[in-house]
Amino acid sequence: MQNDKIKMIKMKIYFVLLIFLMFSCSTEQTIERTPKLLKIGGLIKNSDEEISGMDWYNDNLILLPENLNGYVFAIKKSELDSRINGNDTTTIFPKQIKFNTPNYSELVPGFDSFEAIAFRGYEVYLTIEIRFADSMSCLLARGHIDEKTLEITVPEQNLTVIDVPTYVDNMSYESLVIDKDRVIAIFEANGDSLIKDPYALSINSSGNDIIKYPFSSINYRMADATRIDKNNRFWVINYFFPGDRKVLKPSHDILASKYGNGPSHSNSSRVERLIEYEIKNGKVSLTKSAPIEIELEDEKISRKWEALARYGNEGFLVATDKYPKPHTLLAFLPNK
Repeated sequence: MQNDKIKMIKMKIYFVLLIFLMFSCSTEQTIERTPKLLKIGGLIKNSDEEISGMDWYNDNLILLPENLNGYVFAIKKSELDSRINGNDTTTIFPKQIKFNTPNYSELVPGFDSFEAIAFRGYEVYLTIEIRFADSMSCLLARGHIDEKTLEITVPEQNLTVIDVPTYVDNMSYESLVIDKDRVIAIFEANGDSLIKDPYALSINSSGNDIIKYPFSSINYRMADATRIDKNNRFWVINYFFPGDRKVLKPSHDILASKYGNGPSHSNSSRVERLIEYEIKNGKVSLTKSAPIEIELEDEKISRKWEALARYGNEGFLVATDKYPKPHTLLAFLPNK
């Protein structure tokens, strides 16, 4: 009888261990990827240009500076291909393209910066951050791009006010995703200590129909987003600089607990990673894909990745804004 009880206990322990191993093996693990820095020159190299977003228009990568300066930058895909997949180690000099907008610094009280850019055909959508001493807001602007010259024009009247869900200084809608005939705007800070019920905004092309989509809560900053794929999934930059702790008030990192961290992230409080979301049934939810971490450069250096785009099926392109100084970083991040 005693031996039978011992056998039963051993069998229960065995099955518990088996179930644990099954679940642990079925969960992806975070893998760090080493970014391949691409040499860039010209005006864009100065980090004071503050690149805040990018998106593809046909075979042209359009990079949006944060400042009201009358231009954007463009890089042909063929130039990127030769550096990423070929042996070309020469410097890329992005072309300056005219960016025709009203003088928002005079037209819009509190105008602070351009934050996101997304294309749907020849239409272009941008977010404009509005900043006051004790409040924040945002505008969605709509314009068009010339298919030959790539010149972008945004009329004065094409503006839609999109209110922020809560006040966090210097934070508004940093990401735009095109979903068929609607534009999805994503707030920069969606941690559960800041917003009880976070949401993204689904906006029609004319800006007169705005719907709140429940959004999976996540800590840290959320910067730019890729385009959606055929499964309505997209990736966003998820970034944390320890100096933002008092502002962002991050709670438990559920992704690190579930998927683990790569070597450099395991020894740092900094976070530089991409995370995947899915738009489905009027919700924007985290997928089961593990984060893609960007290998950290140094414990004393934080790279403020602010711009993101897919690079085919091979990986992603990422760019920094003002930090680290003095140079803008443009990099290819493989996904395998």
